[in-house]
Amino acid sequence: MVPLTMYLLRYGVVNSALYYGYSFALGQEMELQFSFGMFNLLIAINMLLGAAGYVINDYFDRKIDSINRPNEVIIGNTVHRRFAIILHWTLNSIAVVMAGYLSWQFRKPMILVAYIMISGIFWLYSTTYKKQFLIGNIIVALGTAMIPFQLAYFEIQSLIQVYGVDMALKGMSFKVLFYWLAAFALFAFLTNLIREIVKDLEDFEGDASYGCNSIPVVLGTKAAKIIIAGLSLFTIGLLGYFYYTFIINQISKWYLLVTIVIPLLAVVFLTFNANTVKHYHRISILLKIIMLFGVLYSVVTFFLMEYLIKL
Repeated sequence: MVPLTMYLLRYGVVNSALYYGYSFALGQEMELQFSFGMFNLLIAINMLLGAAGYVINDYFDRKIDSINRPNEVIIGNTVHRRFAIILHWTLNSIAVVMAGYLSWQFRKPMILVAYIMISGIFWLYSTTYKKQFLIGNIIVALGTAMIPFQLAYFEIQSLIQVYGVDMALKGMSFKVLFYWLAAFALFAFLTNLIREIVKDLEDFEGDASYGCNSIPVVLGTKAAKIIIAGLSLFTIGLLGYFYYTFIINQISKWYLLVTIVIPLLAVVFLTFNANTVKHYHRISILLKIIMLFGVLYSVVTFFLMEYLIKL
């Protein structure tokens, strides 16, 4: 999902906005300036950090997973625990070295610091934050939302270096482009937060046995279902606002209605009627599909950007 999301947003949103909107307004052809090599390096950093996070999370979740999903426990069974730790640090070390090179290219040391902090947060999530009320859910959701924001930062910074002066003279900025990418980030945050709470319902037995203060454990399953419904309806409301504020074509309307709004309403209905692990697992899969269609909306923007963007 990481490379798919970043490639689709780069070429479906950023490149299309440059071609259909900004080039016309500036009076000159504008092209992507964040090099293809650096772009793929950014993807690799995210994938390595994510993989390292999964490894250490599975390492510390062995006991909980032995209750929630005993057939899927790998560390301690298929993979030796010591190898898992070595793999975690190896993946993190490679990612940090890559981030150092990216930081050097942009002449901004804080880029390296940021990725080192992300690595540390993933470790703390697995050891501490995951067991704390709501904090773990928010960290995972923010981690997903940071993918579009990273793309926005590096792409827009690279564009400003080349076109910033000419744009300033014409009173232009990349504010609208940032808002588009931020909208994808917000959608990723909300849908992942919903899915994390659904997964907490699915993992209720193991979490309760080992002292995880998840929303269902602390507030009860009924309250967790109400929160899921509230977040789902809030997401639908934001999509409605987004549509009537920024979008003026029927294709987007029907795409969002069929692939996002109706499935989210189904999530609400299915959640209130769910009472088994299998039911919650199906809802989790449905949310994955919704997230995928959310990312694929960037393909729609590729063909419709000349109508979608308002400079």
